[in-house]
Amino acid sequence: MPPAWAQQRAALLSDWIVFPHMCNQMVDRLGAFVVPYQHMLETEASYRNVHLYLQGLLSHLPGKNGEDIAMFVDVERQVI
Repeated sequence: MPPAWAQQRAALLSDWIVFPHMCNQMVDRLGAFVVPYQHMLETEASYRNVHLYLQGLLSHLPGKNGEDIAMFVDVERQVI
């Protein structure tokens, strides 16, 4: 028999369903949050593409590396 915490965790996860439309407002707010920090990025390409990078980080991708994110957002790897 699994420990009590494992049973509780399984019960909580079975009730936890997040649909994509629930995240739309969060993604918009995150995009606005990033704007004041863009100037700290070293290159112009990084400044322009920070939103694409965040989109990749928040995606369903199993690997969150630059190459996978670039393919996901349909840009060249060097841009990301």
